[in-house]
Amino acid sequence: MHSGKSSRWEQERYSRRTFLSSMGAAATSVTALAAMAEAGSAQGSGPADTYETHAKGIRTLPGQWRPHYPWEQIAWVSPPWPSQDYLWLDFPEAIFTSQGLLYLSHINPRIPSVFADLPRVPWRKTTEGVAFERTLPNSVAFGGSVTKETDSTVALELHIHNGSSEKLARIALQTCAFLRAIREFADYTNDNKFVHVSGSGWVPLSRALDLPDADAPYRVGWRTEGKKVADAPVAVAVSNQGNRLLALTWGRDTLSMVGNSRHPCIHADPQFPDIEPGQRASVHGKLTFFEGQLSDFDYATL
Repeated sequence: MHSGKSSRWEQERYSRRTFLSSMGAAATSVTALAAMAEAGSAQGSGPADTYETHAKGIRTLPGQWRPHYPWEQIAWVSPPWPSQDYLWLDFPEAIFTSQGLLYLSHINPRIPSVFADLPRVPWRKTTEGVAFERTLPNSVAFGGSVTKETDSTVALELHIHNGSSEKLARIALQTCAFLRAIREFADYTNDNKFVHVSGSGWVPLSRALDLPDADAPYRVGWRTEGKKVADAPVAVAVSNQGNRLLALTWGRDTLSMVGNSRHPCIHADPQFPDIEPGQRASVHGKLTFFEGQLSDFDYATL
């Protein structure tokens, strides 16, 4: 009996000794790795990447948001700085025309679209981005592309071909930059979103929506319901993680800028000229990322 107890005690003592020794070796390894990282930093190589920082550069990928709406057209776009997050571009979210709401990426019972339960249309990969083409039951076709243009800019293109027998007029689109999945821009407010107003500079969208109509070139609000307040066709969202921002524009084809604080998202929405049967039209825009203060952002270069 005594011999058995001694044997078990020796086994337990040996196990504890082995465990403590291994922990000491691990601690020594961790200390050595920390010292190596510090030495590397001192030599100018910088700290080792982490999960949060190792992914760098603009990435443009086919995306998905709501699998129960398979016809949505979502592109994921990452910022150029180290980030694991993606902006979700609803591209387009809606196409309003004289023939009705021809396309809506989701379902809104209060605003029904002409065509329901459309099929999925996959993105196709291009050299620097993604593109798609869709034909509606009335033979109106539309498509677009999201393409990395520079290290900080993504080029946007949308086009419509009127294959129907009726003229397409009053064409206004919604292109939603959904921010909830890119956390540094995802605050539930319109105070971090800006438009440019003549005589006032950059004005928070929350305040710009309350400004009186000034007959400016660009609207603030939903499509043609918005007031003509802005003198530049660009909507900006400012990061909560330092001096960084993203900007969305369709240049002279921009109809309106707006945001939804409860979503949260930001819009620069384009308009098309009237399109006769058999004709085609396109618009071009940009999604730009900028590192610096908003006051230093030169929107005129977009």
